[in-house]
Amino acid sequence: MNDYQLKKGNSYLLPQTVYRQALYAVKDLTRLKRKLLYLEYDIAGIMPSDPSSIMSRGGSISDITGNRASEITLTESRIRAIESAFNEVPDKYRNGLRDKLLSDVPASKLGYSVNTWKKWQQVLLYHVAVNLKLL
Repeated sequence: MNDYQLKKGNSYLLPQTVYRQALYAVKDLTRLKRKLLYLEYDIAGIMPSDPSSIMSRGGSISDITGNRASEITLTESRIRAIESAFNEVPDKYRNGLRDKLLSDVPASKLGYSVNTWKKWQQVLLYHVAVNLKLL
């Protein structure tokens, strides 16, 4: 795998497990955005006064609208955390990193050297980890 971190003289070094979590969080961004659109569309069809919005499950009461709103909030905050990490990378590398991480475009096709992309990918993933409180 070529997603390993640069280690020498690097202040953005993460534990390998945290690095992987941040990497896959970014790779999951497209799915999260689709999920958010679905949830926002789906919640419009649930009316708070609708009796089906409260269901009994094993003797407990569940508020479907509240649960859906909570899931929307969680998904939105995760997307914001990932997107704001892109602001920590210089403009000229942002789109390339998006292409590389979200669309699997090889770094060699993006211009600049592979080490340049590794460096800025590591900076991005460090900020994703901080924003998602993975550290």
